[in-house]
Amino acid sequence: MDELAVGRRVAQARDVADITQDGLARAVGLDRTAIKHLESGERKLDVTELAAIAQVLGRHLSFFAQPPAPAVVSRRADAGLQHSTSRSLDIELDQFAGDVRTLFEVGEISPVARTGRHAPEDEVRAEQMAKGIRSSLGMDLGSEYEAVRDLGQACQRLGLYTYSASLGEAGPDGASVEVSGEYLDVGAAVVNGDVPSGRRRVTLAHQLGHWVCGDPYGSSTSPETENLIHAFALHFLAPRAGLHIIWGDHDDWSDRDRVLAASATYGLSWSATLQQLKNVGIIDFDRLQELREFDPPLGDYLRLGFSRTDELASPYLSPGFVSACVNGYANQKLTQGRALELLRGTLSARDLPQKHAKSLDDIRASFTGHDG
Repeated sequence: MDELAVGRRVAQARDVADITQDGLARAVGLDRTAIKHLESGERKLDVTELAAIAQVLGRHLSFFAQPPAPAVVSRRADAGLQHSTSRSLDIELDQFAGDVRTLFEVGEISPVARTGRHAPEDEVRAEQMAKGIRSSLGMDLGSEYEAVRDLGQACQRLGLYTYSASLGEAGPDGASVEVSGEYLDVGAAVVNGDVPSGRRRVTLAHQLGHWVCGDPYGSSTSPETENLIHAFALHFLAPRAGLHIIWGDHDDWSDRDRVLAASATYGLSWSATLQQLKNVGIIDFDRLQELREFDPPLGDYLRLGFSRTDELASPYLSPGFVSACVNGYANQKLTQGRALELLRGTLSARDLPQKHAKSLDDIRASFTGHDG
């Protein structure tokens, strides 16, 4: 990247960190004019200065060396002035997409074939798409209509890798972006790990809907399409037949307790469960409004024998992403520092495996293209 691109990255990270040019200059031992000239592309940085800036701004050094993901650039151009939390999401998605690209380029993440699906045109097609995706994951082969227990791994099987970032309880829910390829792709999704688990699950399922439809972050999706992708997410997480089974199996319970059973079984928030029960015709709008007034505490789930999991809590990373980082280190494709940077504090240096000895073929390959 040239000086102007690096300067823009510094300005973006500084803005998200809510640090002034003066504050950054003082923190890294430079004068304010140096930061000003840097951000305008008029000054080069040496590695030591860039490392100090990265540390102060809480960003990986690689963030300042990688070009931004195209879809994130598009979103920035379309959105104009954004709320600071949206900019935080942009920068986390940008950085995670770059990290997924790194693992793809070193051969530790494999692409998947595109599904060829398009955004659903109505709710019937949204439900059909959800059924198709569940079937492709080997679900609903019998009559159990089981819950998606590890949503991050399910998304990974379809080529979408996930990072749960700390974006604040009032922050944005999440976004996803394509990382590579015209016919073979991998994708990156960032969800807000600070909101409740049920909301995180719906957000990631929603991003999965965008991913399988080839509808990346930054595209001009209509409100109607967004609603249909949301319908897909609910049908994917809580299928119609499964909800009817739960409702029928607990016909001696109050409606409130049956909603609790559905919410616990499928890992949805209270409001999302009510919406899906209405979608599949189990409750009507008036009953939804009555039940919406109730905000169940954890104890209500526990008294019925249910537990609530804290899935996708920050700093969750897809298991395949973690595996790729660890194998990249063991296979000597990533340095220890870079591997730990990618792992975002989920592992320490002592957790890393021993490096594999390089074979003669590996050594020969490392000299390919060199003289002598």
